[in-house]
Amino acid sequence: MKCGDTTIDGLIMIDGTAERPIRPGDHAPALGYLHDLLRGHGYSFVPDPRSDLYRSWCSATSLAVEHFRRSNGLLIHDWAGGDLLRELVSKPAPAAVLGGAYLPLVLDVPFTPILRFVWLTSLFETGGAFQKLNRNTDRCGISIGILQWSQKSGQLHRFLAACAEREPDEWMKIMSDRKILDYTARPDGGVDALGNAGDPDFELTNDPWRSKLETLGGDLAMQRVQLALAAEAYRDELAKLKAYAHAIVSERGFAFLLDLANQFGPGRVQQQYVKAAQPGVSENKILNMLTDVFVGMARLQFQPQVRARREFFLTTNLLSDDGLRTD
Repeated sequence: MKCGDTTIDGLIMIDGTAERPIRPGDHAPALGYLHDLLRGHGYSFVPDPRSDLYRSWCSATSLAVEHFRRSNGLLIHDWAGGDLLRELVSKPAPAAVLGGAYLPLVLDVPFTPILRFVWLTSLFETGGAFQKLNRNTDRCGISIGILQWSQKSGQLHRFLAACAEREPDEWMKIMSDRKILDYTARPDGGVDALGNAGDPDFELTNDPWRSKLETLGGDLAMQRVQLALAAEAYRDELAKLKAYAHAIVSERGFAFLLDLANQFGPGRVQQQYVKAAQPGVSENKILNMLTDVFVGMARLQFQPQVRARREFFLTTNLLSDDGLRTD
């Protein structure tokens, strides 16, 4: 499957030698795809979509490209050509991140509009990483994956059950049995008020569970399960938003509300939206009002991060102010 970017698709073809390599000084969407693939191979210092340099060749790009070339026996050039891109795609990515190139070129999954919304949310949850674990820093037990499915909320159980049902052979290869499913099906996912397991044998933040869950997150088949679950959740929430958020018409507005619902819960978002969306109030005004409200709801030490997240959705050029597309 092609990713849809003519530069990336042209370079990655075996006979695509006529396509000009990506070079220092370039500014183009292809740089974003390149940066995503490099981050998946451990170069976490290259720009992600929250950076103004995401679609620009910068010093971090040069450093990552040179190191990857040396580490993988490629000819040393100060550009990114087909040889580099083919290696980035074919070599297993130890820290794979959701992105417009990785999904179609590695997972054979189209980067649909709904998954673009998931992508932008995942940046703030895990930097887009599929196998990222949160080991009870929020007192919710363990959380995993691009949307950080958490143990206490029951989301972890739903994710694990989907993995076991949709990819049973791969599940048994990684997890060996279904005991973790029975445990996480308990009230509050089997954890107490502090997020600690009621049964020490199922303290998922420790090995062997931690390593198994990391392996699960890094498995290609299970990454496809993550994407399917996330898309299903966002489609369901988008349908609910359309039913009440009548003043919201742009892609930006819906992406903002989807991310806000993921961060604070759909119920609170609907409640505050209804208060803000008085007759004659514009979409932009509503979104700015919601920003102030939800920043105020956050604990004082987290308010700068919450505001930065809201401002990203309000201003990023990765979102359109035109109408919504979900096909």
